[in-house]
Amino acid sequence: MKRVIKHELIEVIVPKGSSATRFQLPDSQNLRNVQTWGVQAYYGGNGLNGNKGIIPKSIISNLDVITKTTFQLSFLTLQNYAGREFNKQAPLAQYQTIENNMVTIPIGEDVFTESSMQEKDFKNFVGQKINFPKSFIDTVGKISDDAKDTVFLLSIYYTDRGETFSQTSFEDKH
Repeated sequence: MKRVIKHELIEVIVPKGSSATRFQLPDSQNLRNVQTWGVQAYYGGNGLNGNKGIIPKSIISNLDVITKTTFQLSFLTLQNYAGREFNKQAPLAQYQTIENNMVTIPIGEDVFTESSMQEKDFKNFVGQKINFPKSFIDTVGKISDDAKDTVFLLSIYYTDRGETFSQTSFEDKH
């Protein structure tokens, strides 16, 4: 039997003009008391030279995703239901699994930007039960854009309590 791994996309809003350096992860009903198997984190672009980053906007709120610079200055702490911080201040960049290798190619007077996306394995967990509303992202200093809200965007891979194993498989059936 195969384990059914589900996906939940969550965002952490950074309000415009905020001077906060700690941002709580949201409480998602689908992520309560489930076994976590992986986390992915994404960053947006800075808008310079057409750089849109990995994921420029969140599909949840249509807000801009944090820049790569902010991403690299952010740290994730995850807490379990016993109140233990088992993943303390891990660099958020550790959970970046998609690399956007942007290359600028000058051809005569024109300049073209080529994008080469490359995916690495997402960071695996072994079924830890994470208390997401008690978990948070810390940043090095103020990161807010004074003009608009932005978001941290994370993918969480988990096993649902009620559906641990698949009832089907891809094996040949005779």
